[in-house]
Amino acid sequence: MEKFNLTVLESKLPFDLNGFNFPDFISPSIHKGEMAQTHYYFQPSEQSVISLRVDLKGKENNCKPDLIEAKNKWSISQDKFPYGQTENQWWEYSMAPHNFLPLDDSVVQVGLNLFNRFLHIDFSSRVAELIDPKTGNEMLSTTNWFDKITGELWFASWPVEGTARRILKPRERIRVTIWKLSLREKIIKQVWQGWFCDSLHHLLLSPDRRFLVLTELGLFFEEKKLIQSKVLILNLKTGREWQLQIPTAGHVEFDPEEKDVCYISCHNIGLMGVKVGISGPGIIKKIRLGENGPKLEGEFSHSDFHRITTHIVFRHREKTLIGVSGYPDKVFLIDAATMNLYKIIRLGQGENVDTSTSPHLCSQDSYGIIASSDGEAILVSGTGFIRAAAIEERDFSFSKEIDGYGSNSCFTGHIGAFNCLKE
Repeated sequence: MEKFNLTVLESKLPFDLNGFNFPDFISPSIHKGEMAQTHYYFQPSEQSVISLRVDLKGKENNCKPDLIEAKNKWSISQDKFPYGQTENQWWEYSMAPHNFLPLDDSVVQVGLNLFNRFLHIDFSSRVAELIDPKTGNEMLSTTNWFDKITGELWFASWPVEGTARRILKPRERIRVTIWKLSLREKIIKQVWQGWFCDSLHHLLLSPDRRFLVLTELGLFFEEKKLIQSKVLILNLKTGREWQLQIPTAGHVEFDPEEKDVCYISCHNIGLMGVKVGISGPGIIKKIRLGENGPKLEGEFSHSDFHRITTHIVFRHREKTLIGVSGYPDKVFLIDAATMNLYKIIRLGQGENVDTSTSPHLCSQDSYGIIASSDGEAILVSGTGFIRAAAIEERDFSFSKEIDGYGSNSCFTGHIGAFNCLKE
């Protein structure tokens, strides 16, 4: 494992949530055209927000030579990039922040979309580093899992060559390796290797460490039709494996009480250049994992259930709820026991989404959600704003702009809540 320091600029401003009981949380953003990102660290107990700007300009050169070599090997034009993006668009997308994973002490791993380095930020010392886990310069999964007991980081990797080949053949199978890296002892061990996909988005272990779930985000269209992506499920005790096909496999969350039950988001979206194209409503699938494989126990969808970037699972008044961001202007709350709608909380009036003739190209940015510490409220963070609502009041009573948010900045990915980060 090798570390490379990055330039970090810090500022601090007052920010009050008016009595809402939310934990400390981080909200990510990118600065378009600058190869830089800012992470807003909100501290409700101290009524403040700290912004940490991290400069990544030139860091694409950690991956760029390998991509050039792979394109030459497979006779792929150097001006072709995934999803029909330009070169500048691709590197900005590939290194955009997506999520936050707590590691030891105050260090957080920032998941980057499609890159061959990890970004680690120490939110105590305000130090940021790019991490090379020494997997042969391979691309790394975005959202990973950290074992607080052993200090091992679980993640997946695949050759840069695989991503290059998928520019022309998006259904191509790719050799994938799953690893566990001891951050304390700096030792890496291979867990599994087999044929799967690239754009590996979320790797998660079940609470009892029996099962591993890995999703492929995909995002490829073929003649305006979305190509299905895959989910890999491994039984770590027996070695058995299963692969499922769903429309844009996104994220996985386990039930807080039923430890063998997980909820997988099917976003039903793809990329057309830098625009997100919605093919239809998304789905949340409730899946029980057992010795004989995954079993579908229920699912939820809705005519306005679009993009569904974030889903969270939390307890609210003796119920387990699944909170989901429904583009462009809603938060859906689903009763996990029945997989029926509990309620919808509206942010306001967003754009009209019409997928009747072709994918709908989004004109608004996405947003992330978290639940309050007591499960009584929902917070939404998006491009330059924070909003909060008491769940039983069904209205966003708190709304505030984030000072210092530039006109070229936008929210990207998910909020990281420190009550979850410190588990």
